[in-house]
Amino acid sequence: MEAMNSMRVKMKMFSLSIAFLLFPWMTLAQEDIESGKKVYIRECATCHGEYGEISNDVIPNILGQYSGYMLTQMQAFLSDDPKMARGGIAGSLKRSILSNITVQEIKDIVAYLGTIEYTVTGASKEDAEARGELAMNGWWLANFAGCGNCHGDDQMGLRVRNPGTGELDPNVGDPFTPKLVGLKYGYIKRQLEAYESGRRAGGMSAMKHIMAPLFQTPRMLQAIGHYAKDVHVIPVIKKQTRDTQ
Repeated sequence: MEAMNSMRVKMKMFSLSIAFLLFPWMTLAQEDIESGKKVYIRECATCHGEYGEISNDVIPNILGQYSGYMLTQMQAFLSDDPKMARGGIAGSLKRSILSNITVQEIKDIVAYLGTIEYTVTGASKEDAEARGELAMNGWWLANFAGCGNCHGDDQMGLRVRNPGTGELDPNVGDPFTPKLVGLKYGYIKRQLEAYESGRRAGGMSAMKHIMAPLFQTPRMLQAIGHYAKDVHVIPVIKKQTRDTQ
């Protein structure tokens, strides 16, 4: 049984890799959103919330996250490659959940999350200024001290050209570079510590060197955390209207 489960995970990882690396945009254009919603509610909503909006020191916000990045992370949770794998308790839990659903369902979940509209509060320079010097320092660090170069203004992600249209598209991101908006201090700190220790690589081993100054000066990381704690990604829920005719 254990051997069969291991083989199932490896085959799923291979399928995800092929689908994502060879046909990254085509595979995300043909998914079953309604199926994705049902599977997401069944398998993911308990921890991540109905819309992916839950964010705390343990659980990351996934509402509004780039589809490509979410696929690479799902690949990482299923991977046996130490250069990519996501370990720890959370990694084991995600691996257990993902190993029980199909590759098609994984892509359906990502497609469903991509349909949810959202708004961001507290992320701008003006918002940070209103919260005081420490929050403003955190905003500055998040935007200009190495983070913003890859993660975008106000941590909203970098716009990448859509392969289909050739235009800059805010919904198309680098598969290894997530939006950080909405993540909380404890979660950010744990991920940076994982990069520093080598427990997390995920194709971004350079993070250990990029983030070194934050650990040499803890006050810098505290400032980013103070800024991040009041930044929220909120789902925009459309009310159902009845046809009165």
